[in-house]
Amino acid sequence: MRPLRWLAIPLLLGASCAGWSCQGQIGNPGGTSAATGAGGDDGLPSSAPVSFTCDEAKVPDAVPLRRLSNVQLRNTVRDLLERSLPGDADTIYASVGSTLDGFPEDTRKGPEEHWGGFTRVDQRVTQEHVDRDYDLAVALGKALTADDARLAQVAQDCATDGDASNDDACLDAFVKSFGERVLRKELSAEDVEFYKRPAGSAPFERADWADVIALLVASPNFFYMVEHGAEEPVAGQAELYPVSPYELASRLSYHFWQTMPDDTLLGHAKDGSLLDPKVYEAEVDRLFNDPRTRQTIRQFYAEWFRRADLAQLNTLVGTAAYDELRGDLEPSPNLREAMYDEVTDMALYYTLDTPGHVEDFYRSKKAFPRSQELADLYHVPVWDGSSEPPDFSEPERQGLLTRAAMVATGAANTRPIMKGVFIRRALLCDTLPPPPANVMATTPEPATDATSREVVENLTGTGICPDCHGKAINPLGFATENFDALGRPRDVEKLIDLVTGEVHGEAPVDTEVIARVNPDDEVVVKDGIELQERMIESGKVQACFARAYFRFTFGRTEHVGKDACVLDVMHEPLKAGQPIKETLRAVAISDAFLQRNFGEK
Repeated sequence: MRPLRWLAIPLLLGASCAGWSCQGQIGNPGGTSAATGAGGDDGLPSSAPVSFTCDEAKVPDAVPLRRLSNVQLRNTVRDLLERSLPGDADTIYASVGSTLDGFPEDTRKGPEEHWGGFTRVDQRVTQEHVDRDYDLAVALGKALTADDARLAQVAQDCATDGDASNDDACLDAFVKSFGERVLRKELSAEDVEFYKRPAGSAPFERADWADVIALLVASPNFFYMVEHGAEEPVAGQAELYPVSPYELASRLSYHFWQTMPDDTLLGHAKDGSLLDPKVYEAEVDRLFNDPRTRQTIRQFYAEWFRRADLAQLNTLVGTAAYDELRGDLEPSPNLREAMYDEVTDMALYYTLDTPGHVEDFYRSKKAFPRSQELADLYHVPVWDGSSEPPDFSEPERQGLLTRAAMVATGAANTRPIMKGVFIRRALLCDTLPPPPANVMATTPEPATDATSREVVENLTGTGICPDCHGKAINPLGFATENFDALGRPRDVEKLIDLVTGEVHGEAPVDTEVIARVNPDDEVVVKDGIELQERMIESGKVQACFARAYFRFTFGRTEHVGKDACVLDVMHEPLKAGQPIKETLRAVAISDAFLQRNFGEK
């Protein structure tokens, strides 16, 4: 019998419970880093908390040093060059491009790394990292000293004036000033002597200066967020220490700008004024209002809302079933990214361009397509990125869940299971465990006379599947079945033979579900728009926002017990109906941002 091929990917090669089965207790009742509370015995996910109770006696765990992400490293190199040789910065940056390209790719992390995870570089150190760090350091040293003109600009004229009597003082001054930028700390006399060592004795040649620069750039302080903290712990908290002014400057700069501190921020670190609450809050506001912060917030939303299961929409062009589904629509290789960008632009609009709330982008009727292709799919004008966005004309379009990026699949079917998993994990922050060991891999029967919903219900309606699929996953995906796999509204579903492309008829689309946003929620919703309302009313989307931004900020998974104080600081503006930007600002002035647990110190 011919297998129903379209189920192979979304149902994980036809496992009888679709690969997302869950049974018994779900979650991490012991209070691990991804804890969401104790699960029940009803096969449902443990419901993620809608509030956070701060207990100052609970101290966040000690965490390892964070290596700069690829984005942060590239930005840091570019800014270092701009401040050292502004006229030649672009040329030098291009010359080290291949070296930067050789660094290992950042990976998705988080409790559900493929579903609302955050991108952070793996902290394991391999020989490849060591080699690339060395190569970059040597390349920058040579490039910044390639000729006397460059060296004179980088290290002041004393480096090339031919007077050997001032070489030592010149090199000392350079190591202190250049080193402060590279290492993001004030250098001691011992530091200066250490980093001068490759130059030997005066007089110094350009190659000597290159070696000193290479040693500075090769330091762990350049590639890592190295933190030692203050000497004395926080009052009443023996395990917590304030970070130093320079460490705080780096935290603030990499948080909002994804790059090294500028000279103003370093100045406040150097004189210690950054520890003055008024100065610090003024710097928070200055950095937050800088255009570079927009790109960082864009990265946050792009990572959070990116569905890993959305394939390129042109990949299956030329196959019978997909061609029948798409009709005269010819998706380009750029359509998927345009869909992702539209969701990100929507979130940015309500975060930075208008004093919006989380609820606003869950209810928005505005479209943000920058490409003609996506604008045509939405039947709206192209948005120019600055004027008032156009309104959707299609009544089915409203809010986050009805965007093309949330409902399209790039396949010939709608994959309701995958959509449900994304909503449950990424947008509600609920936990689904891996499938049980006794799941049987069975081949689904062909069903050219059944809708996608009917096929999934039949497949997951027996054995150990119904409790989790029928209550926790499938309904969330079924609610948006009034959109096809290309993200277009529909009232009926074509019953397509997914091998031959033959149409066997059509059937009405059924989007009515009991969504169970909370386990005890038995309210019926008729579609994705009503589902969004239940999600908003539950309070879970607001709490999940705080958790997602915590992961992005601190580069790790939250512990809802030990990190409850900072989670509450971030969540409070959302609960109080304040604009989203207040949450983004609040995290930078929270105690958790200003201090850390160093473990054994």
